Amino acid sequence: MDPKIRMEQVALSLSSTLFERLTGPFDETFLNTVLVAIFTSLHFYRNNTKSKTIPASIMKTVHLFLSNFMINHGSQPLITACNKIQPGILFMILNSEAEKIKYVQAPSRDKKYISVAYARLASEFSG
Repeated sequence: MDPKIRMEQVALSLSSTLFERLTGPFDETFLNTVLVAIFTSLHFYRNNTKSKTIPASIMKTVHLFLSNFMINHGSQPLITACNKIQPGILFMILNSEAEKIKYVQAPSRDKKYISVAYARLASEFSG
């Protein structure tokens, strides 16, 4: 395996599936580990690449992970977990990367999950 290949999309897809399938209470330590990995990866692309941008394919998978988590476990646990890492980090990321939601077009389930999850998030935490 080429050490230059980054595996964020695969890791996020697997993590998303795990959180989708989990029933009952989930391990907050695992969620924290996944979120730290996401935020570290986004920080890497924003600060250590020539283009200083996060690839749309990575942000698409991040949006899918976040929306899938919110649909299955609610917005509040995600916000609480993100705020433990850095207060307001979820909304900072959404503020700077929200335009990449438009790249989530297929399958239609993913597009619906993102629309519903972010609409619910906006209505619950518009303040």
